[in-house]
Amino acid sequence: MKPVRLIFFHLLLFVPFAANALIFPPEPLEEIIDHPGKLELVYYDFIDQVPPLAPLRKVKAHYKFFYVLPGVITPSIQSMFLLEHTTIKPGEDVLDIGSGSGIQAIFAAEKARYVVATDLDHAAVANTRFNVQGHNLQNKIDVRQGDLFAPIREGEKFDVIIFNISYPYDAKTQWLWKVHERFFNEVDNYLKPGGRIYYQAGWAFNIPKIYSMLIQNNLHVMKMNMVSALKFQREPIVFLIIRDPLKPNVPM
Repeated sequence: MKPVRLIFFHLLLFVPFAANALIFPPEPLEEIIDHPGKLELVYYDFIDQVPPLAPLRKVKAHYKFFYVLPGVITPSIQSMFLLEHTTIKPGEDVLDIGSGSGIQAIFAAEKARYVVATDLDHAAVANTRFNVQGHNLQNKIDVRQGDLFAPIREGEKFDVIIFNISYPYDAKTQWLWKVHERFFNEVDNYLKPGGRIYYQAGWAFNIPKIYSMLIQNNLHVMKMNMVSALKFQREPIVFLIIRDPLKPNVPM
């Protein structure tokens, strides 16, 4: 074969591969999180955006995809355990406190009539709005910024309140109990009659403190789900909580 023809032949071999590299970019690397819960959790590589926008992290939670902004906590095995053990009935009004990237609120919106999603952190609020828009749920999920119940309007009450805020896990994080205490002190004002709370906490050693807060506020545990995830140094716990039915004048 003449040199010119040989060069041309090599180009023909190369061009299709080069074209395919442009048309079909490599799939982002994925990490399937092997956790004790039943719902799938997958982390993908960060996705670059056009500067000055920061890269996003893609996450698959159960069967939906989400994007996580820098500075916002990536959905964890605790988030998935909470999602797995939260039940929303058709037509219910739901409040999601500590929305993060919006996972609980977006799944709740599948059956809920209306969802309010709140977070104290500005980046988390922006992230929830980003994912709400991506799932085309702007007319069903109202995203607000504020501390605990501060963003709730006068007269608003809910069938379900989801609480997904960091919990104490060592001596340095004991101050977080103050946030949890305020939540339980105030939550009764925002529950409809027969309303319920899905409260996410971790570590069995936190249970006595949690029960103490519930008793002080006339609340009762209907169900507790717990799993040991020592690989992640976690013990996810989800409590289903209602008003104490044995107390007088409790709106059940």
